[in-house]
Amino acid sequence: MKKQLLAVAVSCLSVFGVQAQGTWVPQATGFPNTSTGVFNISVCDANTVWISSYDGAGTAANLRDFSVTIDGGSTWIPGVVPAPAGHAWSMIHGLDATTAWAIFYNATAGTGGGIWKTTDGGVTWNQQGVGTIFNASSFPNVVHFWNANDGFTMGDPNPTEFELYTTVDGGTTWTPVPAANIPNPLSGEYGITNHCTVVGNTIWFDTNKGRVYKSTDKGLTWTVSSTGITVPATIGAIDCIFWDANNGLARLYDAGVNTVAMSSDGGATWTAMTPTGNMFGSDIKPVPGTASRLVSTGALTGFIGSSYSDDGGMTWVDIETAAQRTALGVWDAATMWSGGFTTSPSSDGIFKLANIACGDPSITAGVGTFDDATVCFNDTMIFTTSGIVFPYASGTVYGFAVLVSSGDISGSTDPLAQPGILGGTGVIVPGSTQTTSLINTGTPFAAGVYYLTPVVFANASGTGPVITAYTLDPACTYTGTSQMVTLYAAGDPACAVGLPELNGASLSVSVSQMGSVLNLNIGSANAGQVTAEVYDVTGRMIASELVSVSTGMNSHKMDASTFSAGTYVVRVLDGSNVATTKLVKF
Repeated sequence: MKKQLLAVAVSCLSVFGVQAQGTWVPQATGFPNTSTGVFNISVCDANTVWISSYDGAGTAANLRDFSVTIDGGSTWIPGVVPAPAGHAWSMIHGLDATTAWAIFYNATAGTGGGIWKTTDGGVTWNQQGVGTIFNASSFPNVVHFWNANDGFTMGDPNPTEFELYTTVDGGTTWTPVPAANIPNPLSGEYGITNHCTVVGNTIWFDTNKGRVYKSTDKGLTWTVSSTGITVPATIGAIDCIFWDANNGLARLYDAGVNTVAMSSDGGATWTAMTPTGNMFGSDIKPVPGTASRLVSTGALTGFIGSSYSDDGGMTWVDIETAAQRTALGVWDAATMWSGGFTTSPSSDGIFKLANIACGDPSITAGVGTFDDATVCFNDTMIFTTSGIVFPYASGTVYGFAVLVSSGDISGSTDPLAQPGILGGTGVIVPGSTQTTSLINTGTPFAAGVYYLTPVVFANASGTGPVITAYTLDPACTYTGTSQMVTLYAAGDPACAVGLPELNGASLSVSVSQMGSVLNLNIGSANAGQVTAEVYDVTGRMIASELVSVSTGMNSHKMDASTFSAGTYVVRVLDGSNVATTKLVKF
């Protein structure tokens, strides 16, 4: 199967960044089955969007569910395309509120499939081209329409050339593209479901051999080029996008690593490029109306979230790393959707970018809580803020930060002007939940009582990077409730009880280093799962793994090849207990 199945994972921490665009707000797909993922998103205009589905529960169910909105996502109307059982989505392409095309492959047989069209908003669907396109040996991948009449569809080589058809009557009839107009495929080469990019009359699709096919006349004639990217058989696909007739990129995502090639001549030639920042691996789309803004999403375990680039993919800034994001659908810089997984037909599954103006009653700094409000020397303070909704104002600094003070500053509209401000975090653009951590080493905060306060804001000015370096606008600053924490000095009698006694016999951890591998010895009173986390001296979590343990001592190896030499804190949590130890990596 050539589509990328995205496994369900737990949420992660957000990371630091500035100047992203808005926040993702959940909308209800209406999909009846929980864990249904959004496979692709087709945006017709600012109000009309069609989405297809896949099984995100890992049961390999072949879904034919779709959903459509005509009011910007306030309501989604779900349905099922009457393709045969065992068929799975290649993609959906919407033209407007009434018309869309659905293309499927036969996932049970491995070949076969076809195209279905609706002209009544998804109430009824009819198969097109029966007996003339996509026979039992076909593997349909892509369908695209430029208008109500002109369209194109692509399938894998069958029998020798890529199976390409065009139509000028909305798909009532299809004309095969002559083999002479199609460059020959390489041995074992095939296309990828839902992989095509369109600018004007030009369309590109990529293959499992790292090549890109291109047509400048709506699919009538074709050329091909090599990106120079070698695609492992275990991955089987690259992504290719263009944001104008000349500029585009191709990328291979493999286990958190992106291999990228850029083109400035429409795909005729490609040059290797190494991006910086998180270029997430699930989807990537250009933003119409901008010079070179791109957005990426990630749903794969260990690399989830969303990010954007304003320089054609060379540098990336996180929007958030708090939730799985599957497919992307983009209308413009202020109107876009990211897919997720449905937990309830009436609550979520797809997310819309929301630019929330100052003064909106939904804005809140959230509620902050400590995992422990007393922190011994060399222990890690964890401060989690949930329910965050921050304002957005174009061209200004906006987002979320945590202030540290010697007194309570709850609810202040001008928190930086309050007495006792001691410092703060960098400005980030978070998800709805954000975790801030600090190892109590006596620096930068000596032993004592402190208050941590979440703040969201827009219309700020300054160069940062921390919140105390900005000038905040009291009319667009929202301060949450201050929470008190006590940091103890080394040797304080309050911390005289050793770690095993603090945790009883429930949980313990020790760690040793062998080359680039950490050996964690985890003692647990209960069988189940624990989370092993590694923090650097700044309190930044750099690794997190879920570990299955049995009663007694357990050994777990963690890859530390990317860790720089220095001091780290290893924490193990089982939901009720926390065990902590220090590691010095050489």
